[in-house]
Amino acid sequence: MRHTSLALALVAGFAAPVCADSLPVFVGETIVVTPTGSAQPLAAPLQHTSVITRTDIESSAALDLATLLRQESGVEIAQTGGMGSQAAIRIRGSESDHVLVLIDGVRVNSASTGATAIDQLMLDEVDRIEIVRGNVSSVYGSEAIGGVVQIFTRRGAGTIKPAITVGLGADDTRKLAASIGGALGDTRLHFGVARTQTDGFSSARAEFVPAPFVFAPADVDDDAYENTTFNLALSHRLSQDHSIGLTGFRSEGDTEFDGTSRNHSEQTLTTLSVYSENRWMPGWQSRVQASQGVDDLVSDFNGAPGDRFRTRNRQIAWHNTVDAGPGALRLGVEGLWQRFDANQTYAEDARRVGSALAGYTMALGAHEAQFNLRHDDISDVGGATTGLIGYGYRLTPALRVSGSYSTAFRAPTFNELYGPFGSNPALDPERARSAELGLTYSGALGLARVTAFATRTRDLINFVPPTFTATNVDRAENRGVEVSWQGRLAGFDARAAFTAQNPEDAATGLGLLRRAERFGSVSLGRNLGDAFDWRAEVLASGARPDVHATTFARTTVPGYAVLNLNLGWRPARDWKLNGKLLNVFDKDYSLVHGYNTQGRALFVELAYRPE
Repeated sequence: MRHTSLALALVAGFAAPVCADSLPVFVGETIVVTPTGSAQPLAAPLQHTSVITRTDIESSAALDLATLLRQESGVEIAQTGGMGSQAAIRIRGSESDHVLVLIDGVRVNSASTGATAIDQLMLDEVDRIEIVRGNVSSVYGSEAIGGVVQIFTRRGAGTIKPAITVGLGADDTRKLAASIGGALGDTRLHFGVARTQTDGFSSARAEFVPAPFVFAPADVDDDAYENTTFNLALSHRLSQDHSIGLTGFRSEGDTEFDGTSRNHSEQTLTTLSVYSENRWMPGWQSRVQASQGVDDLVSDFNGAPGDRFRTRNRQIAWHNTVDAGPGALRLGVEGLWQRFDANQTYAEDARRVGSALAGYTMALGAHEAQFNLRHDDISDVGGATTGLIGYGYRLTPALRVSGSYSTAFRAPTFNELYGPFGSNPALDPERARSAELGLTYSGALGLARVTAFATRTRDLINFVPPTFTATNVDRAENRGVEVSWQGRLAGFDARAAFTAQNPEDAATGLGLLRRAERFGSVSLGRNLGDAFDWRAEVLASGARPDVHATTFARTTVPGYAVLNLNLGWRPARDWKLNGKLLNVFDKDYSLVHGYNTQGRALFVELAYRPE
């Protein structure tokens, strides 16, 4: 705990220098689209928004998405082992199925659990990630109670050129990634493929093996993982005002894990979309997109067939952004068709959602405002209307104070409505209300945000004993403060994130499982001429309540602080050698009770990327 307290103090310490006068100018040219659906500079949204760029990904020590997201304020990851093992994402203390994850705007969440398999997403073909915290159901509909994580895959630009990366590391990890992309006249293309294999380590902690219904004697073994990723992007500019495009992404994961009934799975996430972007008039930008996202999961036990679940999300959306005086008006309609297939008996296997949305963002002098309203008509649970109202006032050109109030919802999953065990077709959607008060600084000292938030969620669904039938019975509350900063400090590239929160069951006052009251991160990096660069990061968390892996009693998982390093060397133009040293001090800790995490490990990558 001494190390954890020290690390959290460091995070707070690095957030404080935002008020110093010695920092160089920070250029904030990054554009985001996720907060409102329309393009804005990163500092403009009233919601707490951050971006992980391709440069950030390459200079981090992370090998997969679940590890990378742990550096973000408000974001917690609970994972049952190493690469490929089951991971859950929570933002602002929300449930794991309260975070909407999109890949190029396409849903790939499971209809049975409501969650997205972020553990099956590697980073080789990811261009950037936008994270929006808090209720944004008024923009995206169901699941966006905690926030939205949108992954943008890589695109072609510039002259046609190839790239290749090879990597080796601990646990016999091997990686080979290759891509080609660029522009031919008005056509842009990119195609990439990446293959990652590792022998892994034992996910189950030896002291809990064996245990009936949890771990088998053979579970003290290495849990291997393999992943193959494909990414295709093609777009063509028809004229100055019109373009069309296609994107395709596929991640195939093969995971070994520990358990007495299932110990292996194959999971594939696939997205495909076609779109047309059109400027019909000088002040009218339109985008039509038709897409499909598929989550296909098959599991077994030592080769004996087990469960099979397949979700298909088909969606069509027409969004329009219209100049409206000092602001922009956004209007849209969407249709979502979900189909679910399993080897178990479900009472229903399909759902339809029709949606209409409107939004307005305005900046007039020192005043900024945002309004959103959305209605979703869900075939099996009825209608849900959500909204957001926000206001910001610029105290100075660089400093803004803002506040917002929003509502959100989550539609029940197919497990809860129609599953073979304890389902209840009479369930209502879970609903939430949130209020925020924020202070944003964007200027010479960097980009800094301090956001105080409060969220209340009602009609939470739980399987209530003695019949263990799904019922709208629970209520949850969370109040907290998030701090984030990125900029330059005494010649170093610096980032810091810190979250203090109190997520609890409103009826009992007990802390919500697998959520800490304090957690954060800090990183420093620097380029040493044109040949060398380095980055060091500390990830830290306080203690978290959990369920004991074998007795199922309530317990506490201790806090931790982990140091990771990334060292880069450019031996020649277009070549770079990266060394990633994870968990430098070989900290023994858990994200989920009873499961191991990565010990000290070295990974080396050699990349050829023509400039």
